[in-house]
This record gives sequence, C-alpha cells and structure tokens, in this order.
Amino acid sequence: MPFSNGSATALGVKAHVLHSQLLKPDEYWALLGLKSTTEIASFLKQTAGYKDKFETLVPANVHRIDLENALRSSVLAEAESFLFYLLGVWREFFLDWLNWHEAEQLKSIFRWIRSKRLDRDEMRRRLYRVPCSKLPYEALLNSRDYKEALDALADTQYYAVLREPVRRLLNGEKSLFSLEFAIDNLVETKLYGDINKLPSQERKILEPLFGERLDLLNLYYFHRCICYYNMTIEETISRMLPVKHKVKPSHLRILAKGATQEERIETMAEYFPAYAKIFSDAMNEDDKELALDMSIDRYIYLKAYSVLKNGVPGFHTSIAYFMLKAYEVADIIRVVEDVRYNYDRNVAIKYLIRPIFNGGERTWQ
Repeated sequence: MPFSNGSATALGVKAHVLHSQLLKPDEYWALLGLKSTTEIASFLKQTAGYKDKFETLVPANVHRIDLENALRSSVLAEAESFLFYLLGVWREFFLDWLNWHEAEQLKSIFRWIRSKRLDRDEMRRRLYRVPCSKLPYEALLNSRDYKEALDALADTQYYAVLREPVRRLLNGEKSLFSLEFAIDNLVETKLYGDINKLPSQERKILEPLFGERLDLLNLYYFHRCICYYNMTIEETISRMLPVKHKVKPSHLRILAKGATQEERIETMAEYFPAYAKIFSDAMNEDDKELALDMSIDRYIYLKAYSVLKNGVPGFHTSIAYFMLKAYEVADIIRVVEDVRYNYDRNVAIKYLIRPIFNGGERTWQ
C-alpha cells in the first residue's frame, strides 16, 4: 500500500504517543541525583520510554559504553519501526536523517585511527547498529591508517568527499576538522535537498526547522575557522555547507571584518538577532564552547518541539519527535558523565539541551 496522508497521520499520532513517554522534568532531576551508572541504568529501566529497550540490560554489570549504546539504539530501534511504513521521498528523507547517526560512527572510527588509544575489540564494542547503514565496519576497523580507511570506503558515498581531507592528513595535517566537516557537509546537503522533494505542506513546516539548523551550523563552522584555525575568509567560505538558508556568504564576509568575537557578534545581531543571542549568551559562560554547542542544540530543540506540538499530525511530527528523542539521549549521556565524575549539579544542569527548571529557576534541588 503506498504511503498516504492517512499513513503520515498515523505515524504522526504514534510520534505523539512516544513523545509522551520522554522523561519528565522530575525524572531529569532524579537522574542528576543518582550516584553511579548502575543506578542510572536501574532508573531508566523503570521509565516508560526506556523499559522495553533496556529489558536485557543488567544494571549491576552495565558498563558506561553499554549504557550509552543502549540509549542510542533505543532511538534507532524506534526509527526502524517507522521506516517500515515509509516509501518514496518520505523514506529517502528518513534514511538520510539516519545518516546523521552513521556519520557520527564514521567520525568516531577516524578519531580512533588517529589516536589508537583503544584496541580493535574495544572500539568495535563502542559501535552500535544503524538501520540500513552501508558502512564496511570490519574493513574500517582493520585499517591501519587513513589511506586504508579511505580505500575501505571506495563503494560508499563518503569516498569522493574524503579523498582531499585524507590527502591532507597523509601530508601531515594534524586536525580531523576538515575530514569531519566534509562528512557533515555531505550528510547535511543531502538532507536539506530532500526537503525540496517533499509535498508542499511538509516542506513548508520542515524547511525552516532544518534551514535554521543549517544557518547555525555554518555560523558555528565560521566561528571555529576564524577563532581556532586562523583561516582567511575565502578559505572559510570554501568550507561552508554549499546549501544556504538565511545566512549567505555575503553575510560571512561582513562578519569577518570584525577584529574580535564580540565585534562579530554585534554585527551578527544586525542581521540575525536570534542567532547572535545564542553566541552572545555562550560567550558569557565559563565553558564557552560547551555552552555554544548546547545553546545551538537547545535552539533547534525548541523549534522541533514547536513543530511537534502545532498543527495536524503528519510526517513532520515524526521527524520532530526523533530529533527530540535524540537530544534527550544526548542529555542522558551527559548526565552519565556528570554522575561518573561527580560534577557540580548546579553547573551540570546549565549544559543540558532540554531546559529543565525547578520552581522557575534552573537550580539544583
């Protein structure tokens, strides 16, 4: 049976049901009050959103990596159940969204090749199954260097875009920034292109959500290129995502005239006040880069939440839900780190993507 408006509505309704099973604010607070990975695993096994996925997990024996993989797998298992009902342009979009997760795995493998701090079996343990992924995982894990890893990708979509970054790495470039950017570039470009193939109503809803995410990614890459890699504006623009939403190369050239980050943010505020506030607020935090990552994610989280809550359920509702679920998993993984290292909970709560408040204030109980 072809995918129809009725099918999209049914999946949208299912997404609403799943959204109701996401963690409540008091459950976030409870997580932050726990003292070990074992306690976190036991707690999650009792929640509506994770009890089924954690059924075989034994909290007493759980390692942090196993817990994190179980969390990520919970999102992907739900996604796979939706994928079964999708055809045509909806399926293509959904598969390219899943490529976000595949891309993260690939970047992790290249980081492992660079550091080799883990043996092959330990790295294999850190990988998790992504539905429909075509990455040759074993060949990549058997690669001794960047060249062999690139050769292993010969039959994948990543080969062409990684040839130049790998060449630079082989010639002595130390940072993986160019390689990771090329991976992100490919995935984001395909996904944004998929939006134009969707029916007009879905396109109208999803294009601003993904477009603003694209803007913020380009501004984030611009920030890193200028502040940390001392690239010229032309070098920087050449590394930007080829698809654009509101932020154009002309805007970046104007921003680049600022001598300091503060000046660049002031200029950004003239064109994109909402984006400038994200950067400005982050620069006032102790850990500026972590705050910036979180602030960008939180902005998109709130946009996705608005998409899920407004209008008639449809395909867009499903996409919004899975974005929110992925952000929740990222938050839980951060909580695991906070608990393991006993970070100050008043500090920890500030860097969660979902804004969690207690009596109107974001403070530890």
